[in-house]
Amino acid sequence: MTEESPVNMNIVETTKTRVKNCIFCNVIAANDPNIILEPRSDQFVIIKDIKPVATHHFLVLSDKHIKSSKSLQPNEQDRNLLKSMVAAAKQILLNNGCDLNDMRYSKSYVIFIIIFIFMSCCFVRMGFHWPPFYSIGHMHLHAISPASSMSAFNRFVAFNPSFSYVFVDVNYVLKRIGCKDENETESPSSVNKQ
Repeated sequence: MTEESPVNMNIVETTKTRVKNCIFCNVIAANDPNIILEPRSDQFVIIKDIKPVATHHFLVLSDKHIKSSKSLQPNEQDRNLLKSMVAAAKQILLNNGCDLNDMRYSKSYVIFIIIFIFMSCCFVRMGFHWPPFYSIGHMHLHAISPASSMSAFNRFVAFNPSFSYVFVDVNYVLKRIGCKDENETESPSSVNKQ
């Protein structure tokens, strides 16, 4: 096992590094086909969340141990990793019958009751818990659908990028590292399946 770089303690620089006490590193290292889903690549794996908050709740785990999405840098390597993870999340949602046209969020703050109704609809949620609001220090993208099957707390607080600093939409992270638009990501069919 390689030790973390002294320059940036959030990112381990080699592609197959594992942190001994990281549960997600251990899941990836075990390579159990009963846990790890398709599509997958040498950059990420996909698993079902063991405590799903909706009918479909998947986690796309970076193969490389990265502490959180906040640790991503505006460089080509990190942009490509995140784009691939987003494409894989879209593909797993499509494979499970989710409608990706529902990947939108209400930006209206005019009348709370209208917002409440909008946020109760069947939206797809795709994003990250933002530090310090995460339980496992290994970057993982949440892909959740439909939001209408979530509890009120999860829908409006824990997994709501519109009204909370706890969870950020994947587009926020993409823009933060220099991607202009979520549509810049690979199409789901171009995900490298291995």
